[in-house]
Amino acid sequence: MAAFDKILSGIAGMDEALDFIRLGDNVVFQVSDLEEYFFFARSFAAQALKDGKKLIYIRFAQHEAVLEPCEGLRIYEFQPEQGFESFTVGIHERIREEGREAFYVFDCLSQLQSVWYTDLMMGNFFRVTCPYLFQLDTVAFFPLIRGRHSFDAVARIRDTTQLFLDVYADRDSLYLHPLKVWNRYSGNMFLPHVWNSEKQRFEAVTDGMGIGRYYVLRQEKDNTPGSECGQP
Repeated sequence: MAAFDKILSGIAGMDEALDFIRLGDNVVFQVSDLEEYFFFARSFAAQALKDGKKLIYIRFAQHEAVLEPCEGLRIYEFQPEQGFESFTVGIHERIREEGREAFYVFDCLSQLQSVWYTDLMMGNFFRVTCPYLFQLDTVAFFPLIRGRHSFDAVARIRDTTQLFLDVYADRDSLYLHPLKVWNRYSGNMFLPHVWNSEKQRFEAVTDGMGIGRYYVLRQEKDNTPGSECGQP
C-alpha cells in the first residue's frame, strides 16, 4: 500500500465523514467514558483483522482491556510505572520491530497522567510517539478522557495528531464530532455526526433541532468531571 491510502474504520458513515482514515494517521478520541472508545476501537480492530492487517494492541493501563485475545491480534504489555524513558523506549522498539503499515490500538493516554502525575509527560509521550508511527505509515487509535487534563496538554496532543475526534454519548445517542482532520476536507466533515441505530451508520446532523440536542448534551458532558480511566 502507498502512504495516505484509505483505510476502512469498520463503522458505516465514519469513513464518509472523515474522507477515510489514511495510512499514517494517529486518531485521538476524546471521550467522557472509555465505553465510548471501545465502540470505535473494537470496530476498527475487527475490520483490520477481516482485511488481513497486522493488528497490535499496546496494553499499559489498569482499565478494562480494549481488545481481548483473538487470532491475528498481537498484544504487548508495558509498565508506565518504570518511568517515562523506559516505557517510551520499549514501545518505540516494539513499533520499530513491527515495521511499516501496522495497525495499533492503544490503552487510555489519561492513565499515563495518573501514573506520572503530570500532563507534561503524557503529552511528551504522545508528541514523540505520534510522528514515529506516522513515519512508518501505521494507523493508531488512542483515547483521551475529557475533563482530566489541562488545556495546554490537550492542545499539544491535538496539534500533533492527524485526527482529533470528540465523542459524546448518553443512553439514547452517540455523536462523533471531528475537530481536526489533517489534509482532507468535505462540506459536512466538521459537523457533529449522530449514530443512526436503525441504519447502523453515522449521519451528519444538519437540522436545527438536532444541532440543539447535540449542544445540550455537549454542555452537560463538558460540565461533568471525566471518568477515571485508571480503574477497572
